[in-house]
Amino acid sequence: MSQQANCSPDVDSVYQSIRNSSPEYEVQEQIVNFQNEGMNLVATMVIPVGIHKPPVVITCNGFTEDRFYLEIPNTGGEHFYVRLSRIFAERGVATLRIDYRGSGDSDGDYSMTTFSSQISDVLAAIKYVSKDLKHLVNTKKIGLFGHSQGGIVISFAAGQEKRVKSLAMWSTPSSPPINYATLIQIQGVKNGLVLPDGGTIVTPLYWGRTYLDDVKLCKGFFEELMVLNPVVAIRDYKGPLMYVAGENDDIVFPQPLAAQSFLDNHKGEKRLVLLPGGHEFNTDSGYEDFDSAVFWILAWYLATL
Repeated sequence: MSQQANCSPDVDSVYQSIRNSSPEYEVQEQIVNFQNEGMNLVATMVIPVGIHKPPVVITCNGFTEDRFYLEIPNTGGEHFYVRLSRIFAERGVATLRIDYRGSGDSDGDYSMTTFSSQISDVLAAIKYVSKDLKHLVNTKKIGLFGHSQGGIVISFAAGQEKRVKSLAMWSTPSSPPINYATLIQIQGVKNGLVLPDGGTIVTPLYWGRTYLDDVKLCKGFFEELMVLNPVVAIRDYKGPLMYVAGENDDIVFPQPLAAQSFLDNHKGEKRLVLLPGGHEFNTDSGYEDFDSAVFWILAWYLATL
């Protein structure tokens, strides 16, 4: 199901035309590096071969994720952001998949992560694209995509950077303290807030009642968690915004009300798409719902960039 508000009428027709289309372009990847605040950040540039300066979307990862993240079943070993980038490039849109500092192949340790540090890294990525990749992509057509925490990050970054022309987010928390309490538990948040300045804590990470792993976080992460408000931040961004939600999301809930809170605070073109599945669109069982989400945001970028 999709809902439309102040939105270009072309998005539905674009989605229908590409959803079951064959790839149009071959795909080329290269590893690139850029600097921010003394850190070397690593990213993967994925471009469609044969297009002169295509539009480009910078992908912003969720909590504890890197630029590969999550092998999707029944795809021959393809990962979450890798599949998204391939589908985009095959239909004419380049991507820059970044690793924040402390994540993936970039410098640092995840324990230094804060929302502010990730916002800063995204702003640095935009500047890098605009200056160093202008021979490869159209720097007047830059979009941002964020999954989960990545959506929080782009909510702030887009309002600070006028070069961002289109925004799409998946499963983005509208009430971070409540939503993160489902992942790191209320006690984990309490423990993080009483850390000494500069302190870190190793806290268990859960999905529902299922233990996933431990994550090391700093006091700054918890302090920012309690005060940041992405729903208010989105007011500073005036360009097109799409929010794609899973109707059974048990991390960001209730949907579609969480999604609607972003759209209600945004004054530009906007679109809500509600799909089957949860926080990651049933990627635990396959790629069909995930691909629907990918093609919706691809259609959005093709219509708005």
